[in-house]
This record gives sequence, C-alpha cells and structure tokens, in this order.
Amino acid sequence: MRMNGVYARDEEGQVAYVRELLEIFAAEGVDAAFVFLFALYDHVHRFDGDPKDDLDSASYGIVKVLDAGLGQAYPDMPWEPKVAFGALAEHYRKV
Repeated sequence: MRMNGVYARDEEGQVAYVRELLEIFAAEGVDAAFVFLFALYDHVHRFDGDPKDDLDSASYGIVKVLDAGLGQAYPDMPWEPKVAFGALAEHYRKV
C-alpha cells in the first residue's frame, strides 16, 4: 500500500487541531475523550525513501510507527512520539 501522491507531513497542523479540541472539551466540561489513535501500525513511518511510502504522514496516530528498529525517545518501543503526543502530555500535566 502507498499513497497516491506526495503530501507534506504536517505535525504542526495535527497538534493545532488537537489543542483546539482539548480547549473546547475543557470549556464544555468534558471529563475525558479519545484523541485520534495512539498508533496506526499498518501506516509505518518511512522517512528515508519515496514519500509515497511514508504512510504515517496520512495517519492520525500520535506516534510514528517505525518501519524497522526501535525508537530513540523510548528505546524499547518500535515508535517515536509525534508533536501531538507531547501536546497531550502537556495538557494533561496541567489538569
């Protein structure tokens, strides 16, 4: 499986949307909500090849599932946190 075109990775766009939703939920008194997915394991992050093969750039997951190997932030896990992961942690650290 691959994407039908080359698309720019937009983690800042994803995190802006997540933050906006969290602000709305807080203002409306929502106690808990799911934010997208943690990981979409069949949409792996392939950063060093054809951009059409980097399926993670089309994923709503808050972590990048690595095609091979383990991550750096969590060395025993096959993924790396996206910017949205940090935004969620920051938000819930405050509440």
